[in-house]
Amino acid sequence: MSRQATAIERNGRTAVVHLAGDIVVNTARPFYGLIRGLVRRRDLDRIVLDFTDVGRFDSSGVAVIELAKRSIQRSGKRLDLDKLDDRTRAAFDLLPKDAPRAEPEVIPGKLEVVGENVYNVFESLRELAKLVIETIRQLWLIVTRRARMPAGAVSSQMLAMGTSAVFIVALLTFLLGTTIAFQGSVQLQRFGAGVFVSDMVGMSMVREFAPMMTAVMLSGRTGAAIAAELGTMRVGSEIDALKAMGVNPIRFLIVPRIVALTIVQPALTLMGMFIGIAGGMLVTSLILGMSPTTFWLRMVDRLTLADFLQGIGKSVVFAWIIGFAGSHLGMRATGDATSVGTATTRTVVVSIFFIIVVDAVFATVSTLVRT
Repeated sequence: MSRQATAIERNGRTAVVHLAGDIVVNTARPFYGLIRGLVRRRDLDRIVLDFTDVGRFDSSGVAVIELAKRSIQRSGKRLDLDKLDDRTRAAFDLLPKDAPRAEPEVIPGKLEVVGENVYNVFESLRELAKLVIETIRQLWLIVTRRARMPAGAVSSQMLAMGTSAVFIVALLTFLLGTTIAFQGSVQLQRFGAGVFVSDMVGMSMVREFAPMMTAVMLSGRTGAAIAAELGTMRVGSEIDALKAMGVNPIRFLIVPRIVALTIVQPALTLMGMFIGIAGGMLVTSLILGMSPTTFWLRMVDRLTLADFLQGIGKSVVFAWIIGFAGSHLGMRATGDATSVGTATTRTVVVSIFFIIVVDAVFATVSTLVRT
């Protein structure tokens, strides 16, 4: 039975699953994942399995349905089997008649829910630490030539991550630079300080906006793509197949993505800095009549190498946040399609959250050091 051949029809609080294809050993796992996903739905009270188009059906299918039935009973819901033929009924008749009745599921208390969530957070952090350590170890083995990555893995990832993001990053930073320059010009002109617009545009784009906005864009594009790719591979048992073949999935899948992001993110950030500054230069020349030469000389006089290093340094850290968040959450996807979507969504949310936190830390530390 393939997931594409299975259709789900909703009728109020009832879900009718029209099964199609074979329900045998190699299709039992995705079938069970499908049923488990429906069990978790709080807007359902009854699940009906329609066996009209089912082909082969063996004992693994019987076991999966029996496990699903017990899980549904514990959750207080109901499972019905519809349109069974004689062959399928005979398979169910093999079940022992004195099978123990599933006990109702005990609803955990609020304190138990909090404790479980805290435990899950610490377990996730532990798995993330293991992933980071193993990635560093594999990268060291590659650098010391004791291990090799697939040929062209980094370049292909750089091409996928960077090329398609150039236009959107350039457009976003250009509009951001023009907006900052326009707002600054309007406000500073009131005090006769319009000449300082170049200082404001240069500092804000180099130290704050270009690194952060580029990272936010890559979180939604690249981070989500990494989580979706790895999550799909996890659900499809492709990662288990790599391990069975003796291929380290960290070195084969994650290290190329982390390395590519470490290169692409600073490169796009540097591009965004100059395009944003160019947008600010255009606005100041139109509104204030400031020549591009004057704008550029004032900005060069104000900015230092430390400002550029801060922006590039932040972009590298942001790249690691995006890469490890997508890899970690993608690798933790379970056996159903819903978990892939959840991992993708969480990657974007977690990445943007920690990007803002790290940016605030950088800004605080740099301010304290300057003072």
